Amino acid sequence: MTLTDLEARLLAQLKAQPFATQQELGEALGISRASVANYVERLQAKGLVLGRAYIFADASTISCIGGAVLDRVLRLEQPGIPQTSQPATSRETRGGVARNVAENLARLSEQVKLFSIVGNDAAGKSILDASEAAGVDTALVVRATGATTGTYTAIMEPSGDLYLGAADMGIFGQLDAQFIERHWQKIAASRLIFADTNCSTELLSQLITRCHNSDIPLAIDAVSIPKFRRLPKNLTGIEYLFCNMDEARAVIGATTAAEAANALNKRGVQNIIITDGTNPVTCFNANKLTHVEIPTTKIVDVSGAGDAFVAGFLHSILDGKSAIEATQSGVVSAGLTVRSELRNSPDLSAQIIAEQAPKVKIQRT
Repeated sequence: MTLTDLEARLLAQLKAQPFATQQELGEALGISRASVANYVERLQAKGLVLGRAYIFADASTISCIGGAVLDRVLRLEQPGIPQTSQPATSRETRGGVARNVAENLARLSEQVKLFSIVGNDAAGKSILDASEAAGVDTALVVRATGATTGTYTAIMEPSGDLYLGAADMGIFGQLDAQFIERHWQKIAASRLIFADTNCSTELLSQLITRCHNSDIPLAIDAVSIPKFRRLPKNLTGIEYLFCNMDEARAVIGATTAAEAANALNKRGVQNIIITDGTNPVTCFNANKLTHVEIPTTKIVDVSGAGDAFVAGFLHSILDGKSAIEATQSGVVSAGLTVRSELRNSPDLSAQIIAEQAPKVKIQRT
């Protein structure tokens, strides 16, 4: 986040004298009281000052905004056959893209706040209890009386690939632009913001604009073909955008990852990361394309792999790594997850990423 010289000096003065009056601050800085008031408002808009006596942002926190759902997973005993019933085994677990990313980041020792909504029901309580146990701050998750917690049902092939997914996400219609306005100071008090497209078009547009105006890094996951379409045409304000090749073909109309990345960059995105199953991941950064290979591994369940990729990527960005190095980290994180039946691999750790990410092969173009 960029600060002017006077903003930086005022912030330092506020931290040194949190109970000082605006007149006293002005005298210390050699500016008028009115100018102090103006610059305090700027610092509040940037999420660096939260109130009086001046409450300061926790610059180490990551805010994750979007889905927190109950996942139901059915694994077919034989390859899927349309329009007939088949034997399967079933299980339930916590899910939702933003929630999964938040839990993975917490497992990577990041401080994470989740902004979402659940019903005031048993499913919502289960999701929040599990998230809190993993280290995610859920204090700002809305518990909506009279609403049903979102659910996602995945039907998996015996191979671990997705056969069909169905989502009941109506509750997330309540995550609108007003939600951002009500919670902006708390959201803005973040080192980085992540959102998924389970949120409404209005919320996403407002969030993109707010982050752009406040110079806060914003990462967004496209989630699915229908939800990718919720993003506005002007994407200026998105620092990192994650999607897969199927989503890029359907929504962007691109036939290659290079075409998709260039099209999204023209709409304002700075860094584009496009996955394509077991094919190399495409990373568009600084107007250059790099392909990062996917090591061969045993696949138990692909569910949650994309969310793990995002978390591994963002963890490395926050650690000062480049977008290409972060893509390598994302590949390692996703690889751990596909080898697990769980959405969030218990084996995921910052140490494993640090050890294995540099070994992932890169193809520069």
